[in-house]
Amino acid sequence: MALSYIRVVIVEDQPTIRKDVQLLMEQQHGFIVVGTCGSVREARAIIPATLPDLLLLDVTLDDGTGFDILQEQSATAFKVIFLTAHPDHAIQAIKVGALDYLLKPVDRVELEQALAKVLKGLPTQLEQISVAQQYLLSNNKGRHIVLRAADYLQKVELDKIIYCSSDGGYTTFFLADGKKVVTSRYLKEYEDILSAASFIRPHQSYMVNFQFIDRYHKEGHLVLKDGTKIPVATRKKEAVLELFNKL
Repeated sequence: MALSYIRVVIVEDQPTIRKDVQLLMEQQHGFIVVGTCGSVREARAIIPATLPDLLLLDVTLDDGTGFDILQEQSATAFKVIFLTAHPDHAIQAIKVGALDYLLKPVDRVELEQALAKVLKGLPTQLEQISVAQQYLLSNNKGRHIVLRAADYLQKVELDKIIYCSSDGGYTTFFLADGKKVVTSRYLKEYEDILSAASFIRPHQSYMVNFQFIDRYHKEGHLVLKDGTKIPVATRKKEAVLELFNKL
């Protein structure tokens, strides 16, 4: 019986890193590298020729970006893991789309963790990619986020999130329509995105949408419009009061 392999294409403009990633992939059971290249132009030719199941895709290439490549795919049947050396605006775009990424140089353990998600057969990433690209092009003013729950992807308007709370490696989003979405990501991974959308972090375990805050209580907590109480850490009290005084 023939083995079924996940076909992989690597798009990375630095030859040394491209080779290192290829060597790491060749050590992974169940995956086969069917092509490598280093530019948008080359990727345009190699992807339809090899029909990969998985793309390991550099964010920034000499002749464009990884998003340029994805935008041109009429039906993105493959999954994507981004490669990047720059944890900046592009990383925020990737995060806001709930996409997987690896920082360069690629660590073997982190690569295997990302590949494990691929093996679980997660949904294709058309909507995630669209949201991420919109965010990247909006000069940090994206209005949506895609939350990855255990069995589904949830697209959420940022101004519909009341607050989110963390418990270990999980973050729960509480939405204005009463829904809750639990993600297996740390709250820290969402902080930069939410901070740019008028959220504050009054406590290590909470981020709150300022528009849903009713008042600050001197006992050391925020009271939301729905009556929910959110603790304010002692070291965060001054920042919270300063925010209130600016209004």
